[in-house]
Amino acid sequence: MNLGSVFILLPWLAAPWLATRRTGGHCFAMAVALVELVLALVLRLAPGMLHDTSHALFIPMLGALWTLHDGLLGGTLAVLTALLLPISLAFAWRLPEFRALALAALVMEGALFGLFLAENVLMFYIFYEILALAGAFLILRTGHKSRTAALLFLLYTVVGSLLFLVALVGVYVFHGAQTGVYDFSVLILADTRIPAAAGLWMFLGMVAGLAVKMPLFPLHSWASSSYGAAAPAGSIFLSGAAVTAGAYGLIHFAMPMLPQAALQFAPVGITLGAIGTLYGAFLALNADNLRHFAAYASVSHMNLAGLGLFALQAQAMRGGIFLLIAHGLVSAGLFGVVAVMEARGLTGEWAGLGGLFRRAPRLGAWMLFFFLAGMGLPGLANFPGEFLSLAGAFQVLPWAAGLATLGILAGVIYFLRIYERVMLGPLNAVLPDALADLRQGEWLLFWVLGLLTLWMGLDPQTVLAHLGTLLSAHGSEALGGGGHGV
Repeated sequence: MNLGSVFILLPWLAAPWLATRRTGGHCFAMAVALVELVLALVLRLAPGMLHDTSHALFIPMLGALWTLHDGLLGGTLAVLTALLLPISLAFAWRLPEFRALALAALVMEGALFGLFLAENVLMFYIFYEILALAGAFLILRTGHKSRTAALLFLLYTVVGSLLFLVALVGVYVFHGAQTGVYDFSVLILADTRIPAAAGLWMFLGMVAGLAVKMPLFPLHSWASSSYGAAAPAGSIFLSGAAVTAGAYGLIHFAMPMLPQAALQFAPVGITLGAIGTLYGAFLALNADNLRHFAAYASVSHMNLAGLGLFALQAQAMRGGIFLLIAHGLVSAGLFGVVAVMEARGLTGEWAGLGGLFRRAPRLGAWMLFFFLAGMGLPGLANFPGEFLSLAGAFQVLPWAAGLATLGILAGVIYFLRIYERVMLGPLNAVLPDALADLRQGEWLLFWVLGLLTLWMGLDPQTVLAHLGTLLSAHGSEALGGGGHGV
């Protein structure tokens, strides 16, 4: 068993042990999460340590299911996922449902690592389904424990992923009929010649299955109920890590397998991303509590990332991927603030908030910091991704990029309005007299997220410079549309 297999299986081996514990397990879950973070950094910084396992689980007509690769994007998203798990566990440390949250998050982490390293597309699909089941369990067993929200999440993601599977089987059958080789390796399937009409329908199926996880408009309806029902510490992992699975599938599997269909769909994808950016902003502006506000802000930013990816233009794609990573940090900060407030007995309803800065100034300062990052303030993580996404999209479809720009401007309004509603103004009489400010551990978590957010904003080239190789294989020229967005 090589390092990549250990990386995937370790959290899955830890989860059953944790499930047998009636209480506790905090230190064990955190230790596993930190070990996974170290392994993720090793695999990302020394990718040669991951040896190919091309003959593992070889099944005739399917290929070698357990085939791992050390791709640049997958390794980067694996580091983000590995970082967010210990942060999520730390914010959930005092929750009575910590064990259920840790159990679901460990299973989700193993599934995410599996799909980030998968070279076989069927293997990706299996991990993608496991991710959906574990996410539904997290929603069902933490926070409000809402069966409705868990069922809605499961229906959206499972039905969507079935469409992805149908499209994948279509590509598989076309390739087998042409070459006599039946294999689910992405390297093999990417060489398939598919008629334009059939290819477009297959790509639509893949988009439906992958975009629902991000979530992109109009497949976003599950997000507010799911993020609003799960414990905020769990929503850190759902909104920051799990959503990257859909974007990764689009970039690494759907677009290379169906390049001409991707080019045909690009104007529609950009338009949907622009509408989703603006629509999510208006939903955040009218959110009925702090949880739903954070959920809709996340939806708006993920649609902007989707706009950059669908543009299939080097600058926009680079911005979309950068925003995808930055969103994980900023979203963790936003839901971390919600987690801290709920730990003090605050429900997040607007009627119970106001003037909170007077009682918790350190919390108010960090809330302002992550709100400014969410607005796209220059010098913080979201700004480079937003700027590049819009600049590239303007070269492809100017009016849609302009619409998305309005969504960003609306974001400035809703972040400032909500901050004033929660932290400023007269002190709300219902606030408890002995409301504690940030504890030392919470303060440290915000510093970690804050410094990373500041680093990505001030030195974006460190991340952007490593995306050139990736984009050379997935940009518009490689996909056959050299004049696209030039």
